[in-house]
Amino acid sequence: MGSLFFTFAKIGYFMVFPNSNSSSRKKILIPVFLFSLLISALNLCAQITTNKNKLIHFSDTRKALEKVRKQKAFYGASIEGYTLRKEHAGVTIELQFIDDRGFPQYYVTNNANSAKTISTNKVYAGGGAGLSLDGSDITVHEWDAGSVRTTHQEFGSRVHNNDATGIHYHSTHVAGTIIASGVTASAKGMAPAASLESHDWNYDGSEMAMEAANGMLVSNHSYGFLRGWNGSTWWGDTTVSNDEDYKFGFYDETSQVWDGIAYDAPYYLIVKSAGNDRNDTGTGHPPDGPYDCIDQLGISKNILTVGAVNDITTGYTKPSDVVMTSFSSWGPADDGRIKPDIVANGYSLYSTSSAGDTSYMDLSGTSMSAPSVTGSIALLIQQYENTFGSGSKMRSATTKALIINTADEAGSYNGPDYSFGWGLMNTEKAALKIAEDDTTDVIYEGMLDNYDSCIRYVTVNDTAPLRFTLVWTDPVGHIPPISVDPADTILVNDLNLVVTDTNTNTLYYPWKLDKDNPSDSAVKGENHVDNVEQVDISKADSGHVYQVKITHSGTLLDGRQAFSLVMDGGFINHLSPVSDFYASILSPRVDQQISFFDASSNIPTSWSWTFSPSTVTYVNGTSSISQNPQVQFADTGNYQVSLITQNSYGSDTIVKTGYITVGNEPTGYCRAFSHNSWGHISRVQLAKIDNTSGATNAGNADPDDEYYEDWTSKSTKVIRGRNLQLVITNSVTDPTYTPYMDVFAWVDWNRDGDFWDNNEEMVVDNNNGGGGGFIFAVPDSAVLGKTRMRIRTHYYDDFSTYPCGNTDYGEVEDYTLEVIDSVTATWTGSSDTVWNNTSNWNTTSVPDYTTDVIISASATYFPYVPASDTVECFSLKLETGAKITVEGTLKLYGW
Repeated sequence: MGSLFFTFAKIGYFMVFPNSNSSSRKKILIPVFLFSLLISALNLCAQITTNKNKLIHFSDTRKALEKVRKQKAFYGASIEGYTLRKEHAGVTIELQFIDDRGFPQYYVTNNANSAKTISTNKVYAGGGAGLSLDGSDITVHEWDAGSVRTTHQEFGSRVHNNDATGIHYHSTHVAGTIIASGVTASAKGMAPAASLESHDWNYDGSEMAMEAANGMLVSNHSYGFLRGWNGSTWWGDTTVSNDEDYKFGFYDETSQVWDGIAYDAPYYLIVKSAGNDRNDTGTGHPPDGPYDCIDQLGISKNILTVGAVNDITTGYTKPSDVVMTSFSSWGPADDGRIKPDIVANGYSLYSTSSAGDTSYMDLSGTSMSAPSVTGSIALLIQQYENTFGSGSKMRSATTKALIINTADEAGSYNGPDYSFGWGLMNTEKAALKIAEDDTTDVIYEGMLDNYDSCIRYVTVNDTAPLRFTLVWTDPVGHIPPISVDPADTILVNDLNLVVTDTNTNTLYYPWKLDKDNPSDSAVKGENHVDNVEQVDISKADSGHVYQVKITHSGTLLDGRQAFSLVMDGGFINHLSPVSDFYASILSPRVDQQISFFDASSNIPTSWSWTFSPSTVTYVNGTSSISQNPQVQFADTGNYQVSLITQNSYGSDTIVKTGYITVGNEPTGYCRAFSHNSWGHISRVQLAKIDNTSGATNAGNADPDDEYYEDWTSKSTKVIRGRNLQLVITNSVTDPTYTPYMDVFAWVDWNRDGDFWDNNEEMVVDNNNGGGGGFIFAVPDSAVLGKTRMRIRTHYYDDFSTYPCGNTDYGEVEDYTLEVIDSVTATWTGSSDTVWNNTSNWNTTSVPDYTTDVIISASATYFPYVPASDTVECFSLKLETGAKITVEGTLKLYGW
């Protein structure tokens, strides 16, 4: 019998190196416990709402892994004299974990008149932009090397430390750059009235996921991994290359973690310093950079990576004003993606010091440029609420698109590059763009469905330049094979932006760069690498109509992708609306609540929704005239949805036929599979399910195998509040390997289309043959109706306790369970002894495998099951004095 509801650690081995130069490193083996984890589980379902349950589940799992990694690192340090934490020459490093190749991985701080440089000062009261932003009621989160000196005169009571770690100068300086009130005017932070939650950098992944689940909108991370040269030590892996630290630009598991968190928290933007590795040098290996020297965290797709430039004390006027620092790390990512995303002042920045409550200091580094951007984002969040109402919030992709679209040009050429990214942040332009959206509809948040397109038309009234910036929060990418600069594309959902002058049929394409010639200027063409695309038109034709078209290449993972579009130009705003909308779910079950989102252009002022058939109920205070109604469908079938929008210039109607398909069973489950069928499921037994199978490749030829079997046509009824036995048989029987096989099972008890709720992980059995017999309880709260059960097997080194994503070995199978209430039948024996005679039961029906049976002591006849008969029930109770005679078979399904 297998164990239920337990998570077991696994014994493994890792390699560590003594604290020395790479030329003298040796590998040793140390036993260690490793917890299961699969980051790719986070990359399923394009999101428009925060997936709180998934983030909490991930946070708990990630925290376990991070703690074990820390223990492993401490153990290695105790044996080899590793440095656990060190502060030298203004830089702090701290050991985080030992990677799978046996190399220690350290976090390092990225430190080596910012408001004027990025025009943040102009959005303050009296700053010239007509705004009065200060960050009031906005909370920023900071992860850093330690705690902030909360008693500093610049903070008042606005800083809260979440970890019991020592006060740190770097953390305090970063916090001041974000929120210092300006007691000393030259140290005023970007958002002088905002609040700050401070966390130390240990366990950052799990903590970020939890805070994101609780509504965090922006966080600052002025640190990264120790890469390449640091002092006289080179931290590269010489088994891969003697010339370059392969993890520069490399997309790895830590990149996946941040991308996954961002994907499931679509309103949360992670701001990260680009690092200070460019031009670092030593003896025995080439210098770092100049290109491809951003660490693996900094090249994550869904974050905002910030480089450092010199201060511009008089404010930006032209590209040559923006002077690159000597240290700021440059891109690209290994697949050619543009990094950094943006630049800000990071040279000799004056801010708070931890030395005393009135102390200040100058620091340089991308550690300083990142918080300049983070604090400015807090002002943009405030501006959005001021413009559209309290509680209104932008998707993180919108914030990123806004910053990139309004950035000031930097560098020697027009367009992006791998040193300045998309340019110098301009907070004033970004804030005014939000205000402009209230009258001209220049910020658009949409949803692209598989094989569909999104088209908008804009009419210009002058010859001013046009700019269109498309950003989307992309699903987690795959980890390439370990090598220097692998060309594997990390982009998952490939959206495309093309703008057409409909008067001349001239097509305009987005910028793109060449990773193999990183110093070359950007060119225009189809971009299949970045999840940021920007089309620039240097001179518009007044009176012309431009079509802005968003499409996609290939297939969208899970069929949908949310995106954000920001536009700049002399657009005519006195136009009638163009109606459009999208739904949160396209295939709901009966009575499942779904949301409809107005995506119409040209600022409609009224909305009228119609459903056909009309068997819908509006919920949560919404109605047919709400902009974004929430509804439940009463019947199964296809529904037509219509929306009429109107403003003072006219109206428009859109009709989507068969847009919603309502069924009795939940849909939208995440994908799950293995790449190799070794260790697949050979038999599943549960109540009426008894299924023997082989393994089916539902994907393509190697290496794109996907071993998954859809057995949802096989179903059984289960009773709320009762126990059942699930028996799983694994195809691996060799005792050499069976101790390392794992098996897991989940049931979607609340029928919401996922397995992330607290009571839905039913079987966790590690290192026990990948099968066995398991007793589990159907919750009393399980929702009645048909739902899904998922079973997964894999080999122990796949480290997956998730119901989604892929593993190297094993298999995934899905089945259908129908949740019912209990039924009791009492034997009266009024006619004879025959079990199958309906007149002998008070229910006038013969019990089945879901029936609780009571044999009454007052029965006229007691039941007899002859040798030739097989009868069944869920449970059997004999009253005192009652009896049953069984010579044949009586099957009891309950446990």
